[in-house]
Amino acid sequence: MAPWPMAQAALKGVNAAVVGPLLAALYHPVWTAGILGPSDFALAATAFLPLFMWKTPPWLVAVLSAVAGGAISAL
Repeated sequence: MAPWPMAQAALKGVNAAVVGPLLAALYHPVWTAGILGPSDFALAATAFLPLFMWKTPPWLVAVLSAVAGGAISAL
């Protein structure tokens, strides 16, 4: 029997275990330093939609978010 099923199962476990630290890294410092008000939250939620719904390239979402953030801060 090949060791591949065991390796695949181990990778699934590692993948699940990494979710917690990634969420912690997202919350602190990204969320606590980046989301300071309702407009920041709206921008983050709006940026998430093209990534999730339409598989827009991340670099394009980052550029558009930077432009939108600059526009929001100018207001």
